[in-house]
Amino acid sequence: MAEFSLAGIKQADAVRYQCQYQGLEPAGTSEKSDPVELLVTDHRYPPPSISLIPREYVKMETNITIQCWNQQYGGTIFLQKDGHSAPIQHQEPDGGGTATFTLFGVTPADSGTYRCSYRVGGSYLLSSPLGDNVTLEVIPRPASPGRSELPFRAPPLTSR
Repeated sequence: MAEFSLAGIKQADAVRYQCQYQGLEPAGTSEKSDPVELLVTDHRYPPPSISLIPREYVKMETNITIQCWNQQYGGTIFLQKDGHSAPIQHQEPDGGGTATFTLFGVTPADSGTYRCSYRVGGSYLLSSPLGDNVTLEVIPRPASPGRSELPFRAPPLTSR
């Protein structure tokens, strides 16, 4: 296995990379590897803003709206949840630079911290820094008092 390091990453380094090797015995060249894309954060672009509607603490099955805006720098806006390596949603902003993401019927699994970034127009691998965060906490529905949640049991079969 070969390892390659990139020092002093620049905007021009935001490209797709592939590996290929040349063998001596048997002589020949390998197929190209699957591509890897290097996403570069460009701090010359301001981080996007974010808001959470209706609020941070919500009941299960509520629809939540997260809005992100990037001051009209163009490009695609990405919604990211802490703990996930890839964005969970992305969208082109409206004419005012705002993207509106909706989480339908949230559950406790949707609880967490969300942030936005945007990929600058014309360069899909050039990103803004992550913006401020909002935290969502989905409150589980309590069990009804005095009611047991036993599984449904079918009545015994009778023969005629």
